[in-house]
Amino acid sequence: MDELEALSRFDTDLDGVAASAEGAAIAARTLDLTELALRADLVAADVRRRRGHLADAGSTAQAVQRWATEHQARFLLARSHHLLAAVFQELGDLSQALEHAVHSVDLLDADVPVELRIDHRKRLADCLGLQGDAGAQDRYAEVLVLAEQLGDVGRLSQILNNSAYTASLAGLHETAQAAVARLQALSAEHGLTTDLATTDTVGRVLMGLGRLDDAEEALRPGLDPAVLDGSRDGDAGADFLLTHAEVQRARGRLDEARASLQECIRRCEEHGLTSIRIRARREEAALHADAGDFEAAYAEHVRYADAALALQSEQRDARARTLQAMYEATEARQQSRRYRELSLRDALTGLYNRRHLDEQLPGLLAAAAGRRPVSVGLVDLDHFKRINDTCSHEVGDEVLRQVARVLEAVASTVGEEAFAARMGGEEFLLVMPGTDIDRATAVLEQLRHGIAHKQWDHLVGALPVTVSIGAAVSPDPLPLDTPELLGRADARLYVAKRTGRDRVIGPRDALTPRATG
Repeated sequence: MDELEALSRFDTDLDGVAASAEGAAIAARTLDLTELALRADLVAADVRRRRGHLADAGSTAQAVQRWATEHQARFLLARSHHLLAAVFQELGDLSQALEHAVHSVDLLDADVPVELRIDHRKRLADCLGLQGDAGAQDRYAEVLVLAEQLGDVGRLSQILNNSAYTASLAGLHETAQAAVARLQALSAEHGLTTDLATTDTVGRVLMGLGRLDDAEEALRPGLDPAVLDGSRDGDAGADFLLTHAEVQRARGRLDEARASLQECIRRCEEHGLTSIRIRARREEAALHADAGDFEAAYAEHVRYADAALALQSEQRDARARTLQAMYEATEARQQSRRYRELSLRDALTGLYNRRHLDEQLPGLLAAAAGRRPVSVGLVDLDHFKRINDTCSHEVGDEVLRQVARVLEAVASTVGEEAFAARMGGEEFLLVMPGTDIDRATAVLEQLRHGIAHKQWDHLVGALPVTVSIGAAVSPDPLPLDTPELLGRADARLYVAKRTGRDRVIGPRDALTPRATG
């Protein structure tokens, strides 16, 4: 079983791995060695996942996980989380994938084979990279060191490939190019066969660099039906076809782009690849627009936005459920500060989330009662729906991220204890311990001015981006608890909205609202 677990993720003979796993499972059950049998089941399920049978693989992993939880089988639990992370990643539910990846690393003891430590940590890096986490490349660097020490060329190739791919998606084109160059040198040195995933990565990186002719040339081998249909990746070649469609559209070859995109969509629907299908909708809209069919482009873009919004909502719900279970479990309480930090951050903006706020603010208020003030500013984007409706939800998300960066910058000027959090939607909170209301109002005015005068033209055109802010402080004059403090800030935010928006309303302003203008 140790040998099978070390080989199953990278071995090209999937039929052989599957047969060995099934034989091991039968032998283990004959000897009444249930844990070994379930380990074999997971290896076989991972082979099925790589062949595109995600639901079947996920069902097996969940069944194994239930048994492992009931019998406190820590290693088996780590392995089931590892497989579920891959399943949810390919289904497009990155929040669920990340939670399983975190568990799979945390539950793995230090004495397991180094191959498994590499695999589990690499999958965590993959989940972080696909979410745009800046720490993903550092994690890839960590597992590269382990793979180099082991002398495992196959794993080195996979790590470099995934590092380049996620860096390219994040717009880190120089990082992606460096990883591709190293990957190509490794392949040349060891005579490695270039698989479809690597071909896709090289093409996407070259496209990101604007080298479209080189990208097309790099992708050409993957169009061979034997290569495309023989792909052992769980996405059944759909991601490669989407990259090819994007390159061909950029080169003006719309018929070729359309053919690749249609085949990509067919494979997405056949294998339930939600995330790639949503990206394909966006590409389909762009293709209609380039062909001059703007009505069809608009209709497809609406479908893309709806699908992306639905997926985002599902991910938020799944993340909330998973986090609750995660922090009730004994293993979760033993997680490192790094993994705990992940659960306290908003996935879109990187700011602290409501969970962190609910944990921190009551303590700050209790500690500060009667001794030093705690001021807050409740910040809400003005007319944000208009930005989403006019420019797309994707642009709206980028506006939220940019506002978050301004909030972080302003918080850093207040003090080490100050922090910003996303409350939900387009609403944020700036928490300023040890700051009286006069200074807090000045800070919030600086924030308002910074957002209103930031260059937004490249994102939203002529649409203004402004915020309304309600400020509150405790004590005022008596100490306030969290609901009272936030309630006062919310009431003043309402006044700011009612009296013209793009303004800060504090305790004194709320009594005598300023004229609109």
